Formats: sequence, structure tokens, C-alpha cells
Amino acid sequence: MTLTDAYQTPLLLIRRKGGVVEALSLYKQWGGYTVVESQKLVFTLKDPKTCFANNQPVRGSIEQNIYCNNFQIKGYFQDKECSILDSRGNVIAQVGVSNEMTETKDLYHVVVKPGIDQAFVVGVIAILDYIHNGSTRC
Repeated sequence: MTLTDAYQTPLLLIRRKGGVVEALSLYKQWGGYTVVESQKLVFTLKDPKTCFANNQPVRGSIEQNIYCNNFQIKGYFQDKECSILDSRGNVIAQVGVSNEMTETKDLYHVVVKPGIDQAFVVGVIAILDYIHNGSTRC
């Protein structure tokens, strides 16, 4: 999946890591890559496989140490109510339900802390939406 801006300029490429790496892991893994610079890995998101979940949170890491080394999803994304926390536990983005209702697409109300890359936050939300059977397809 490619995340684009309003002008259809690619911002982020999202791919699920599959094959042997995922088969041997306790997690389902996704990566967010830059579209330029030979597709450098920007962040990794790990979702515990169902049989190992035990209410473990979705976790991730940022490869370029731009914001923090690790991040965590706190809350219940299926209800569209969660936060993205940095490694110190500070909220860097808050996801909520949009007041606007549509029949064909999920709308989110997202508040991003100043200085945090919005494409990164939207990429994480897109993966979470996919994980929880939303309208996003990765």
C-alpha cells in the first residue's frame, strides 16, 4: 500500500513482512518505507499472533531514531480510541472517532503532537485499520 498526499504524491510505502521471517516469529510484522532513497525502512510495527497475544499491545520501532526508538499503541483500536505513545510513555498521537459518518469509509479524528511526522502516524493507523479488518488494504 502507498500512502499519498492530497496531490497523489507518494509519502510512505507499507508492506507486510512475510515468508520465513514471519513464520518463525511470534508476531505479524509490517514495515513503513520511504518512497525515495531506495525505500529505506522508517518504522516496523509488530502485532502479536492470535495464539500468543494474551492482551499484549501492538508495538513498533522507528528505524531512523527520528522521534523515539520504540512506540506502543495504547487503548482499543477497534473502537477507534487509542493513543500512540513514545518510548517514554508520552502521547505523540491520539486517535478517535470522527463526528462525520459515511457508509463506505472509516473516518478518524487524529491529533498529532507538534514535531511528529504525520505520514508516520497515518501509516501506523493504516496498518492498525488493516489488522482490525477495516477498509484499509495493505
